[in-house]
Amino acid sequence: MKTMMQEVPFRACALAAALGVMGCGSSGSASPDGGTKPTGPILPWKTGNTWTYRVTDPNSVTTKVMTVGESEAIGGTGPNADQMALKVTTKTKDGTDQTLTWAAEVADAVVRYREQSYDAGTGLPKADDYYDPDKLWADGSAEHTTNGASWLEVYTDTKIPVGGATGTGSENRDLWTVTSDNESVTVPAGTFDAVVFQKAGSTNKTYWYVRGVGKVKETGGQVEELVSFMLTP
Repeated sequence: MKTMMQEVPFRACALAAALGVMGCGSSGSASPDGGTKPTGPILPWKTGNTWTYRVTDPNSVTTKVMTVGESEAIGGTGPNADQMALKVTTKTKDGTDQTLTWAAEVADAVVRYREQSYDAGTGLPKADDYYDPDKLWADGSAEHTTNGASWLEVYTDTKIPVGGATGTGSENRDLWTVTSDNESVTVPAGTFDAVVFQKAGSTNKTYWYVRGVGKVKETGGQVEELVSFMLTP
């Protein structure tokens, strides 16, 4: 559990990022000078936590905000419908694109059970994805954050169009590899020491995660960089 003393630097960092101040971090959580290895969960998982990202693709630069909401039943028609999870809202600041995700913290990892996507033009739901048994979001266990660690994740993704009775299920096999357990990375929110994960399979991506902060960068198709974050005490 975070103490208020640990929380203050996070809020200061979010404010500094909003004002355009670089190099914000905190000893023991995010280490901009490389002197202290970050501590805490790889993805802080609590209602109210919010991360804002700059998203750059070949055609545009947008802003994405991800907010962890309240706990509720996952619902829908998937295999985990009765299970409780936190509902996460991810949307662009102009509201034209939105995704709802139901995810839970399991041991040292955060896993996804259901994801509902919305049509950017109409704002209406367009499809549900159900993951069986689940889909990994981030794994902060010692075994899976050690440099050189590699493991295979196997799950079924069933996509059901909104209004459709059935969907098409496919088996996905994602190979995760830790390419660094302490790499310096600079984003608009500051400079941090990150664990770097590469994922090859259903999608090919690279993620930079900082303990006590969460994801600070992602590449693969587009680039996401952390601009600011706010963590609940």
